[in-house]
Amino acid sequence: MANTATLLTRRQVAALLGVSEGEVKARDNVALHPIKGADGSWRYPPEEIAAILRGLVVGDSSAEPSGAVCAAAFELFETGKNLPSVVITLKQPPALVRSLRSEYDVMAASLTVTPASVAHIAQALGTPIRDEAQMVSLIVDLRERFSREYQRGYDAGLADANDLGEIVDPITGKPRPLKPDDVAAGAKAVEERWGRTDQGKPASRSDG
Repeated sequence: MANTATLLTRRQVAALLGVSEGEVKARDNVALHPIKGADGSWRYPPEEIAAILRGLVVGDSSAEPSGAVCAAAFELFETGKNLPSVVITLKQPPALVRSLRSEYDVMAASLTVTPASVAHIAQALGTPIRDEAQMVSLIVDLRERFSREYQRGYDAGLADANDLGEIVDPITGKPRPLKPDDVAAGAKAVEERWGRTDQGKPASRSDG
């Protein structure tokens, strides 16, 4: 059996990482590589735990970076720094910084637009996008444009619905727009005529 005198117990690891012992066990042989001691217990190399605390474990999605690394990254995100700048400033792995950015976006209820998405948007709009401010301006402009187009279409449709054609005014003898009241009056006259006809003999062709 390996000498475990300098190794950490699972309880110690859990306390250092701020997680439960069950969560530590779940990472055995994945992010953590414990060694079985003579007493049958599992012990963990302190160097491995230190690397996790420094946020230097690359490719391990279950490893938490230290609070200091998280705070520093969030502070840079708040100032508008992009992912490459945060990697350079904090000297942290890209995978870790991307993960922190995702956590930041969830907490800030914001959205990260990838460079590929920006390129697609720019291509669709036919306008190069230089920075975030320009993208926001374009989105606001598009929203206002769509709103105006919708209102214009709505107004045109309403006008078409109310356009009933023209009728010759019996008083002036001149054409004028047909109003809903004219249609209602005409419908009423037809109903009255057919009502009188139904009470007597059927209307002949000459009656029409």
